[in-house]
Amino acid sequence: MFRITLPVIIFLFVKNISYSQQKEQAPPYSVFYTQAEKLYNRVKASPKTDSLALADYRQAAALLTDEKKYIDILTDCYLKAGILEMSRNNLDLSLRYFHLAIYSVGKNNLLSDTLIFKPCLYAGTIHYNLNNLDSAVFYYKKSEGILSVHKGLNESERLYNKFGALYFETGDYNKSISYFEKALSIVEEKKPLNEFFAINYKNNIATALMKLGRYDPALEIFKELQKYPQPADALNYNIGNTFFEKKDYASALLFLRRIRNLDLEKYITLTKVFIRVQQYDSARFYLLRAKKQLGNQLTDRFRLEQGIILKYSGDLELADGNTQLALANYQRAINRLDPAFSDSSVKSNPSSFSGLQNFLFLFDAIVAKAAAWNSLYKQHPDINNLEQSKNTYAAALSLVKHIEKTYFSDDARLFLKNKVNPATQDAVAVAIRLFDLTKNKEYLNDAFSFAENNKATVLQAGLKNMELTSIPGLPLNLVKEEKSVRILLAKLFIQAGKPKDSLSARYLQTKIHDSEVSLATIQDKLDENSVYHKIKFTPSFLSINQIQNHIQCNDEAILAYYYTKTTLVCFYITKQDAGFYSVPLQENIFYRIKQLRNELQSPESSSRKVLQEMASGLYQDLIDPVFEKIKNKKRLLIIPYNELSYLPFEILVNPRDGSLLLHQFAISYNYSSNFLADKSQNKLANYQVLGLAPFSVSGNAHLIMPVLPASREEIENLPGKKLFAEDATKDRFVALSGQYPVIHLATHAIANDTNLLGSYIEFYGLKNEADSGHRLYEQEIYYLDMKSARLVILSACETGSGLLVNGEGVMSLSRAFSYAGCKSVITTLWKADEISTSFITKRLHHYLGNGMAIDMALQKAKLDYLSSNEIPDRFKNPAYWAHLVLIGDSQPVIETPVHWVWWIVLFLCVVLLVFLFGKKITGHKPMPGTL
Repeated sequence: MFRITLPVIIFLFVKNISYSQQKEQAPPYSVFYTQAEKLYNRVKASPKTDSLALADYRQAAALLTDEKKYIDILTDCYLKAGILEMSRNNLDLSLRYFHLAIYSVGKNNLLSDTLIFKPCLYAGTIHYNLNNLDSAVFYYKKSEGILSVHKGLNESERLYNKFGALYFETGDYNKSISYFEKALSIVEEKKPLNEFFAINYKNNIATALMKLGRYDPALEIFKELQKYPQPADALNYNIGNTFFEKKDYASALLFLRRIRNLDLEKYITLTKVFIRVQQYDSARFYLLRAKKQLGNQLTDRFRLEQGIILKYSGDLELADGNTQLALANYQRAINRLDPAFSDSSVKSNPSSFSGLQNFLFLFDAIVAKAAAWNSLYKQHPDINNLEQSKNTYAAALSLVKHIEKTYFSDDARLFLKNKVNPATQDAVAVAIRLFDLTKNKEYLNDAFSFAENNKATVLQAGLKNMELTSIPGLPLNLVKEEKSVRILLAKLFIQAGKPKDSLSARYLQTKIHDSEVSLATIQDKLDENSVYHKIKFTPSFLSINQIQNHIQCNDEAILAYYYTKTTLVCFYITKQDAGFYSVPLQENIFYRIKQLRNELQSPESSSRKVLQEMASGLYQDLIDPVFEKIKNKKRLLIIPYNELSYLPFEILVNPRDGSLLLHQFAISYNYSSNFLADKSQNKLANYQVLGLAPFSVSGNAHLIMPVLPASREEIENLPGKKLFAEDATKDRFVALSGQYPVIHLATHAIANDTNLLGSYIEFYGLKNEADSGHRLYEQEIYYLDMKSARLVILSACETGSGLLVNGEGVMSLSRAFSYAGCKSVITTLWKADEISTSFITKRLHHYLGNGMAIDMALQKAKLDYLSSNEIPDRFKNPAYWAHLVLIGDSQPVIETPVHWVWWIVLFLCVVLLVFLFGKKITGHKPMPGTL
């Protein structure tokens, strides 16, 4: 027994000596670090254990720094010290530690950059909480750059969620959903599921949906989350806000009053609800409680809350008629919401914007201030008050233009447009009132600028993006990658628009959100290029004087329409003159447009009497007030607004003589005056057309669409390349579309007013083939490269029809071609009659081939149709011929050719001159000396 025990005792003794020696030899920093780790990772941590851990991390870091040992333990000490200080709300100290963590990695090239992923993530979070959004972006992007190289890092879901929260703050809700979905997908892939994160990310998605006006889907998610106890207050807050946005104020109050701990948010939102329902005493009660809850905390962390409270204070003062006090509160709100603007004078407004902003609240505060100046003018008709209102509206709309350029998705820009439209209408009304009072043309320019800068901004942004990606010096790999991701997104959207089982639908949505995140990352990298950034944020608005300089002929006139809440406005511009008329906005204008559209949609059953009556009434509304200013012109460019986009002005009837506007003017259309800048199109020497008629041949019972016999006649005699029947495929068109100056599609098309994915152009295809093989969807057209196309002729049905988006125009197939870079599009506003379309387009090509301007060629082609003896009188109803309209540049496609007849005439003139000149030389002269 002894012999056995003794070796064991000796072994244990030696082992203990060895361990003691190792312990004694362990570096001092290691002791502190080990102690800190035990305290930091305790299951039941407390403020006391956290404080002890923090002291040990500091001590270990100090020892390592003294020894200049920049190792991973030092970085970890700084990271965890920062996290502990953040939990104690010492944000400045925590930021300092995160910066030291990043610095320590930079001092040792052997350390992995993955070590700064979390310090950057947490530094970004602090800046986000302090409303320093630009700084937050800086650190989040550093984390994202590391994550792009080292996939699957721990807490990557936090990064995507933070990006989502950041874009939520700036109003880019679609983009925020993509990031929230990405974060959620990472959490759901991990087992066991982190329920806390999953709940919060779903809550964030629902809140973004609510902001987008998608209330029912948002409430469905909120309803699902109600079964969990954890986020009760936050959930009640978000559900209450959703019902507020739905204007269900009783339900909003029900959920808001359930909140137990989020006192500040609760009181601010209750203030908002009671202001909306005009129960101002209740609003004041809750606003006072919100102010007490906030106390004297004037730190940057509470800038947003301070700004909102000040804005609501202004609203309540305005409701009491205390306009001056309201203005003062609005000014203080703007100061808090825009950190770069500190001027306290109510006559001063922010004049420039940079970086990211809490857009929605700042915009609301500036607009409220503008409205208060307008109210002050009504109380005290001093023109300076109205001038201040106009200037403040201009500041609000300037903020919008900046924010719009920070957005990368069309959906986000469309949402933004819907929010700012009412403010734009008020701005135009104020500027027009100022012009009426002063006759100062600067106010005319202001009104025109407010109106035109609000038209087709999404289309302008798309074309600007195409221009930007052509800048020399941009990384070609990024440009190519951006385009490929956009094309992929278009395909995914098309697939997602078709019926799928829930698993496939979820997979597609995940792919869409992943692709949107990738696209955002690429675009952020492009934005880092200084030339790209400068051009992107340079204003491109054309003033009235600049437009007059662009007008090349004295026979042109421009009519740009707009309407405010009460007034129809028409700006007229010619080379010599500019002005506007305004009349009260009557409901009968919209009634007449609707009736006219109904009649035009069905040529066979349309009533000429009703058409005449509606067209005559609209002439009096839209043309008569300005007729004297344009009566001597021959060409008319119409820039419509909203419902006017559905109207073919050519059919308007002068009630005095019964003549069509077509007889007097060659008419073209455009989306906004901002598209008129480029008048330097190179005219081509030869007229070359890519023509496609997929359904020109009968005999195949399996064709996807009915045969169009006249479609062959439309294109068969044109110079260039013609593709018929099975040769006229979608793939051939896509491959050839960038090689011809003129493209003519004589085919079928489908327009869908409610589903953008339901709009497409048909190419040759059989019934058993997949849709994507023969349908060119609207989403796909956006990403074609049509910059070299001078004119696309869409003689298919309804290519100009689509969903009307407030301020943007009709989201049609023809607009998609404009978005892809095509300079001019001739499109159809309703279902085309095949015979009349064939007649008009053949005459159109004849005139275009002779070098005539596009608008004049289309006018003459239509007049030929109306005067032709081949066309029976019943087919001269406008429903048969007025469907084709020109949108875009109207200049000739080719140089005017010198006809061979003129060469003969010139030759004969030269011969005659030579003959006469020769006769004069050789004529009889008197002989000398014979007199």
